[in-house]
Amino acid sequence: MSVSSTTAAVYISRQNFCNGACKNGNVFLTSVSFASKQRRFYIRSSSDGAAETAATEVEDSENYIEVPGGPPSLISALNVERALRGIPITDVDHYGRLGIQRRSSYEEVTVAYKNKVDELLNQGLDEAEVREKMELLKESYTILSSRDERRMYDWSLVRSEKPERYMWPYEVDFTPTAPPPPQEPEDEGPTRLVGYFALAWLVLAVTLSVTLNR
Repeated sequence: MSVSSTTAAVYISRQNFCNGACKNGNVFLTSVSFASKQRRFYIRSSSDGAAETAATEVEDSENYIEVPGGPPSLISALNVERALRGIPITDVDHYGRLGIQRRSSYEEVTVAYKNKVDELLNQGLDEAEVREKMELLKESYTILSSRDERRMYDWSLVRSEKPERYMWPYEVDFTPTAPPPPQEPEDEGPTRLVGYFALAWLVLAVTLSVTLNR
């Protein structure tokens, strides 16, 4: 806060000043007037800086574009309770949205998602509609490409289809696993030698037994 200094000027009127012989030979001042300058206060508040900061924040907010996050997780206590009671946790057909079967592998999910994205971009839709449909495809891909999310989703589908039959989540994991690596052929040479050796001992034992019994 800055406050200007205050000054006072003294003005003496000539008419009021005694030029001649004054009474008793004394010179005195009959009238003195003080003209004081009006005080002016200059107050500098921090609100100016706050206003500039607020204006900057408004300008930044106009250039800020909110990027939507990923879809919410299906794994929650509420969804587990709904699945246990045979109630669907969602009415979205994620497999149908990507155009794949329930037993499709993760590689097939990725390929189907890319194909759907390319198909969407080639439809010539406006930006808002493309963004909306892209979010739906992204939601289905995120759920079906995650092992835990997909298992929860499949479990809910099975429980809602057959609520009278209880199944554990791992029992409805229809995702095909990768085939086991081919095993190296077993070397049958040593096994064959051991078999021949045992057969020779058996023949020798039978021969000796017959010879000794004669």
